Amino acid sequence: MTRQRVAIVGATGYAGAELTAILAHHPCVDLVSLSSGTTSSVPRLSELHSSLSDDDGPVVEPFDLARILAAAPQTVFLATPNELSAEIAPQLLDAGCSVIDLSGAFRLRDAQLYPRWYGFEHPRPALLEQAVYGLTEWCNGELRGARLIANPGCYPTAILLALRPLSYLIDREQTLVCDAKSGVSGAGKRAELAYSFSELAGNFKAYGVGQHRHEPELRERLHIGERTPLVFVPHLLPAVRGILATLHITFMKTMTEQEITNLYREAYGDAPFVHVRPPGQLPELKHVVGTAKAEIGFVLLNGGRRAVVVSVIDNLLKGAASQAVQNFNRLHGFDEKEGLAA
Repeated sequence: MTRQRVAIVGATGYAGAELTAILAHHPCVDLVSLSSGTTSSVPRLSELHSSLSDDDGPVVEPFDLARILAAAPQTVFLATPNELSAEIAPQLLDAGCSVIDLSGAFRLRDAQLYPRWYGFEHPRPALLEQAVYGLTEWCNGELRGARLIANPGCYPTAILLALRPLSYLIDREQTLVCDAKSGVSGAGKRAELAYSFSELAGNFKAYGVGQHRHEPELRERLHIGERTPLVFVPHLLPAVRGILATLHITFMKTMTEQEITNLYREAYGDAPFVHVRPPGQLPELKHVVGTAKAEIGFVLLNGGRRAVVVSVIDNLLKGAASQAVQNFNRLHGFDEKEGLAA
């Protein structure tokens, strides 16, 4: 297998540190550049992640695009803020690099949505059509040789994996409710009072209702447009990591447990990182935290016309870093499980 020269920008964030830990031990990767997403001082490599030592890769440096390009990476992972990714991804592409972006800078196809949902005008709208949306299990060959991969958001990963196999059976006249909870690491490293231990411990709250930037991503990737009533309510758990999404759906016709099971089996029978539980068995966060897996369970209600579907992932792994590595593996023709524990 041909080894790839890889750079990571944003290695000092939570998802970036997980990504660094995975790629530092990936048998097909040479880590040639590690940098933060800012020009400020950076920690030692061993301080990023408990599994890393200072011998596992290059020294972590402040962000400097010229220095990164001088290391001649073939693939660059961006674990950076949305606006920074939107700014530097085109420059990396112009330099001949493949880019896997963990931010939201290239997830939406419509550039007009960015000012409302992300707060900035997109600098390179033409790239939005070129970007491959990297929900790995739903990519049918388009990842191989892609130049720009937009890693899905963590909430959309949990929700889309659960709903995509059922999407054409959902009654679009009825409200689709996505009630999702995330550990606080999903907000990134923040010093604000709202994310401090004293505010979070023993607490539980909803946020961003009706204005969360993952809503247009969900609508676009579920192919439900603007007319289908969608209620997406994210919550902040008093936990470090993990996402649990409880989804309330109405079908256009009466469904049986076997029919639902068959749809999931058809979608994920060969997917090493998605596990669907038997009918009536619902997954919990403890089943996936610290792993690259997604687990899905469902219960039919109202004689088969409605269902509650529960989906769980680790937001920093399947919701970010490990999914990015799955996409990297497919991009370069490596085994999808390479560097990851299935």
